[in-house]
Amino acid sequence: MHPAAALRQQIESSLANRIPAALSVRFHDSPELMPTGISAVDALLQGGLPLGCLAEITGPACSGRSTLASCLLVGATRQGASCAYVDVADSFDPLSAAAIGIDLQRLLWIRVGHAGKPGKKAWTSLDQALRATDLLLNAGGFRVVVLDMGDVRAEQARRVPLASWYRYRLQAENSQALFLLLGQTACASSCASVVLHCREADGRWESATGNKNGPHLLAGFQYQVSADRKRASARELAHPFGKKPVLSAGTVWKRTALWAG
Repeated sequence: MHPAAALRQQIESSLANRIPAALSVRFHDSPELMPTGISAVDALLQGGLPLGCLAEITGPACSGRSTLASCLLVGATRQGASCAYVDVADSFDPLSAAAIGIDLQRLLWIRVGHAGKPGKKAWTSLDQALRATDLLLNAGGFRVVVLDMGDVRAEQARRVPLASWYRYRLQAENSQALFLLLGQTACASSCASVVLHCREADGRWESATGNKNGPHLLAGFQYQVSADRKRASARELAHPFGKKPVLSAGTVWKRTALWAG
């Protein structure tokens, strides 16, 4: 018998009465998934984003970052779930949200403001948003909690201690909420179960008259998104030394402008 196997057998035998199967892999139930409402993205995520976890959506402005979050909130609020949106830069538009189907009666909107301004005001706004997020996740009762830091500069976002993201992840796990973090770049590191990277959208233009030389109208946008699953399913994690694989894949999805039908 190999020395390592013999040592394992010896340890398991000595602990058998106190800790049965001490060195065996324990499989946990897969988390419940919250669909984003975008079929291509849900297929990429194998059903949606996991509840009880921290997930990030990153990308520059006009990359589909906020649209993804809004589509997810449409589905969650239509199911009767209570959700919260912590708006660091006061960029959330309730009229547009209602127009796409978000039930505002089910959404707690927390406005902070000033995140795009330099100096102490920017950090003060972000600090207030983090405190509000802490209270929401700790209180429970929300199916989805969104922290929108999309207008926060990367250097400001990186000032948030990793311990804060770790605490939010544990709070989300305890309340079985989806904590969704929106930002220009990923900043939650290993605390995030899934990271969606959005690229700047490409506009789709169509002729207004059918003549290719005539005027063209913006018909919609084409978005590209890739996903990194940092914390895979239990069976995917069951390999030597317990290393967690990072699984990456991408897809494309489209959004049609309202005036284009």
